[in-house]
Amino acid sequence: MPLPGKEIRVCSWIELVKELHSNNVVPIQPGSGDHHRSPYLFRGMDNAKWELTTSLQFLAKKPGTDTFLVERALIRAFRKYANAGAFDEKSAWYVMAAAQHNGLPTRCLDWTSSPFVAAHFACSDERRKQDDGVIWCLDCGVLRDINERSTSMASGLKGLAWVYDTRLLEKAFRDPEAFTTRLLPGAVMLVWEPPSIDARIANQCGLFTIMNHPDDSPNAFLLKHCAQCSDLVLRFVIDAKAKPEIRDMLDQNGVTERTLFPGLPGLCQYLKRYYAKVW
Repeated sequence: MPLPGKEIRVCSWIELVKELHSNNVVPIQPGSGDHHRSPYLFRGMDNAKWELTTSLQFLAKKPGTDTFLVERALIRAFRKYANAGAFDEKSAWYVMAAAQHNGLPTRCLDWTSSPFVAAHFACSDERRKQDDGVIWCLDCGVLRDINERSTSMASGLKGLAWVYDTRLLEKAFRDPEAFTTRLLPGAVMLVWEPPSIDARIANQCGLFTIMNHPDDSPNAFLLKHCAQCSDLVLRFVIDAKAKPEIRDMLDQNGVTERTLFPGLPGLCQYLKRYYAKVW
C-alpha cells in the first residue's frame, strides 16, 4: 500500500533540526499567546518503507480473523492476570492504555509530542542502520476537522478538543467496544493522551491514536484523507547514512534510553550502545 503524506528527505542532523522546527511544523499560534506551538504529533520508525499498522493487526493478520474478538480476549485476560488490585475501579479505557504502554497488542498506535523523541525511535536500532528511518508528522487540527465532517461522528465529540484525555473518552463512550459500535460504519481516528501511568510515558511525551474499529488501517485512513487534506501528514525520511550522526547528536542532547526508559534496563541499554563502536 502507498504511504500517505508529503515526503521530505533529510541527510544530516542540521537538516533534520531545521525541518522539524520550521515555521510550517512549529508555527506561531496567535490564539495561544503568540507562542510557537506545533499542531503535529510525531512517530519515529526505523524503516521508512513501513506502513502505519497497529500491533493488533500484526497479531491478527490471518485473513478472516475477527480482530474485535481478539482484542476483547486480550484485554480481558490482561485485566484478569494483572497483579491483584492493579485495575480495581479503573475504566476499560485506563486498562487499554496500560496494556498498550506495556506491549500488549491493541488497536492503538504510539506517538509523541516531541520530535526529538520520535527521532530517537527512528535511529535506535543498529540492526536497521542500513535502512532509511522516518519521522511521521500528523496534524491534530486537520484530523479533528476530518472527524467533525464525518457523518458517523457522535455529536458528543464535536468540537471538544484536538486531543482527548481518558476522561473525555469515558464521557463520550463507556468503553472501546462502545466506541466501535456507536460509530460504525465510518472510520474515525482520535488522538488520545493516556494517563501518566509511569515515568516512561511522561518522559516520552506519549500519545496514542486509536481507530473506532480494530480492523481499520491507520495507513489506509490517512491515505484516503490526504487526497483532500494534503497538510494532514508529513514524512521526514532520514537517510541511512545520517543515522550515526543523528544518533550521536540525540545523545548529546540527552535524548537516550536512559531518559526515555527510566530504570536499570534502560540505563544498561544506553550504556551498551554509548560505549560501543559507532554504527
